[in-house]
Amino acid sequence: MFQKVLLAASIQHRDVPSPQALAAREVATQLAKASWHPLHVLTVYTSPELPLVQLPLVGPEVVEESKQLLMAEEAALYADMELKLRDYVEAIARAGVAVVPIIRRGNPREEVVRVATEIGADCLVIGSPSHRSMFELGSTIRAICQRAPGIVVMASPGS
Repeated sequence: MFQKVLLAASIQHRDVPSPQALAAREVATQLAKASWHPLHVLTVYTSPELPLVQLPLVGPEVVEESKQLLMAEEAALYADMELKLRDYVEAIARAGVAVVPIIRRGNPREEVVRVATEIGADCLVIGSPSHRSMFELGSTIRAICQRAPGIVVMASPGS
C-alpha cells in the first residue's frame, strides 16, 4: 500500500467544496486509513503579483501605502484559505486519519508536483475536472500527471 498520500484540493474559489473535491477527499481518506500514515492535504491559491513601480507623478509614500495594502490583502487571502482548508479536512480527522495541512501560493501545476516531491508522496489524489469527461483531462491535470513522482488517482463524484 502507499506510504505517503497527498490530496490536492482546489478550494479557493468556492464557499463549499465541489463534488469533485469531496470525492477526492473520500478516496484519499480511505487510502490513508489503509496505510496508517497521515494524509497530507494541499491547497494552492493564486493571487495577482502586481509590480510596484514608482511613477514620475507618484510619491514614494503612495508606493509604500500600496505595498502595505497588497500585503494586507495577501494576509487576508491566506487566512481565508486556512479557514477553508480547516473546514475541508475536518471530515478526514473525524474519520480517524491524522492530517498534515499544507497551503501554498502559486501555480497549481507546479506547486502540486513540488509538494508531492518534497514530501515523497507515492500517491497523489486529485478530483476530476468538473466540466470534462474522465477521459478528457485539462491542461493542469495533464501537467500534474506527467510530472508527479508517484501514482495519480483521479476521483470523480459517484465513482
